[in-house]
Amino acid sequence: MLIPAAHYLTYAEAVQLYNELLDAGISALVKTCGPPSFPFGDGIWYQLLIEEADAAGARELVESFETQRATVAVVRCPRCGSTATRILEQRSLWQRLYYAGTTLYGCAACSRNFAG
Repeated sequence: MLIPAAHYLTYAEAVQLYNELLDAGISALVKTCGPPSFPFGDGIWYQLLIEEADAAGARELVESFETQRATVAVVRCPRCGSTATRILEQRSLWQRLYYAGTTLYGCAACSRNFAG
């Protein structure tokens, strides 16, 4: 019988956890869940289902993944390594076009702008 190992994952998180479980020799099934997205009707989140017999072996791996997922990543400047970074709210037109789909950060120490 299949039981859920993790809920409400993004696609990237689901793929990462699936590969980690696969490397440990545990087969998993990735399934959509949550409210449907428009216009396709699939869930906007993902969950991983594993065999009930593999639950004990997967528990430590899933718990470490959840801990890693819950920690806040510190953004460091690629030039000076400073953690005094901030998200740039005001961006010029060329920056909005060039960095479309990414988050633009600014470093308070060396004044460099970089995509994160």
